[in-house]
Amino acid sequence: MKTLKLLLLSLIVISISSCSKDLGNYKYNDVNEVLIEGLKQGVHNSERIYNLAYNDTLKLKPTFKPSIDGSDMSQLSFIWKIDGKVVSESSELIYIGNTNYGKLKAEFIVSNGKTGVDKNYNFYVNISNPFMLGYFVLAKDASNSSILYCKTVEQEKPGFQNVAIPNYSLGTNPVAIEGLRMYGNSETEYHNNLVIAVQNSKYPVFQMDSRDFVPNLLYSSNSFIGDKTNFVFQPTEISMDKLNNTIYSVSRGKMYVLQYGAIGLPALYNDPLDYQIPLGGLGGNHYESPYYFTFYDAKNKRIRVVDNGSRFGVPYNYIYSHDEVTDPAKYPNQTYVTSQLTEINSSRKFIYLMREGNRLFSYLLGFSSDNKPNSFERIATGPIPGDGNINVVYFETGDTFWYLANGKTVYRASYLGLEFQEYIKLPNDAPGHITKFRRGKGKLMIATYDAGYSGAKKGSIYIYDDNTLELEQALPHSVEEVVGLYVGI
Repeated sequence: MKTLKLLLLSLIVISISSCSKDLGNYKYNDVNEVLIEGLKQGVHNSERIYNLAYNDTLKLKPTFKPSIDGSDMSQLSFIWKIDGKVVSESSELIYIGNTNYGKLKAEFIVSNGKTGVDKNYNFYVNISNPFMLGYFVLAKDASNSSILYCKTVEQEKPGFQNVAIPNYSLGTNPVAIEGLRMYGNSETEYHNNLVIAVQNSKYPVFQMDSRDFVPNLLYSSNSFIGDKTNFVFQPTEISMDKLNNTIYSVSRGKMYVLQYGAIGLPALYNDPLDYQIPLGGLGGNHYESPYYFTFYDAKNKRIRVVDNGSRFGVPYNYIYSHDEVTDPAKYPNQTYVTSQLTEINSSRKFIYLMREGNRLFSYLLGFSSDNKPNSFERIATGPIPGDGNINVVYFETGDTFWYLANGKTVYRASYLGLEFQEYIKLPNDAPGHITKFRRGKGKLMIATYDAGYSGAKKGSIYIYDDNTLELEQALPHSVEEVVGLYVGI
């Protein structure tokens, strides 16, 4: 045991002696580094993020100094890389963010030819779409080319900007723009899922996420799940479901449901009457619309109510029509104006507006306890307000009022009667007459058209607070002829 202790002590002494011999034998020479200043600093790359709106320009102008005073820096060279591509070989960066969206990895390399030492600065360029939230307008010019405008709430810009969709052509003869607010992890985190329909386009209907403005669901004739031999998809009307990424569309007189990139079989695909839906004949949708829908059949001059046979059946599979309830003899000599599936007094109803001459007639279609349509009654009649024209009209399910516009005035009437009262009147100097209006998110957006205006932008936009009815923004002659509006703030 004593021998073992002596051996261990000898080894420790030898080890200490060996280490002590090397102390002071090394010489550390300072290396001249290039210090980059004037850029965002931080331990982690997440602290070095430059936010850039799409199509805007990022300008970075760093300065340089040696880590050792008096060192030679006459042979510096530079490389800026963004998303793996060299975008500049200058000491300054001028970069236009128009190639991609999202958080792009970036790198700045400074090489010192004198010392052969490189200095790297890593960062991110976060390119976002400034039009994620805003007021959207789909318009057409004199040649019927489609134009998408947005007045963004992300930037302090005075008016509407023409929005380009990267690597995508909208086509001609625009039909409509719709949208659905999509939420993230909280009520304050949201964006818009936009739907645009254009008759003459490679993809007549498409959806896109407003965060990046890249189409993610595309619909064309090839999207039809049935026999494509004679099928042509050329929409004349669309309506987006209030809760789901589902689109109701009319093409060549038939109603189709668009989901997940596929176009389903038409409603009543074995209809012996061979229905034809005219422009404006598609009913407004509601949270019950996957099971019940309505439209006007211009060929047979009658209202059609369709469903899937059961409240718990396959949604969007409209194979039954209840023609016995909507007998045209109940509305003789009247023409269809519009309709909406709604809820009144906690009961599902279809409400209709018909016209004869200068008078309007409203009807309610009710359901029995087994969820079958069983009644169709006229509930009110009244004169068309204002100048007697109907430029825009729809039924608001939230407050159960009719809204109708002509001239420079929007009128409103309760569903219980058709005594329209003035709701909003545009300023006297507002050019043209009202052609579109849209309520949403506490705002009322109104579009007018001035045919006599000599310039290209014959369309004007007015934005009101829908609670106080105060005019917030007047933008005369700011867009071309308006086809559709969407409030996506």
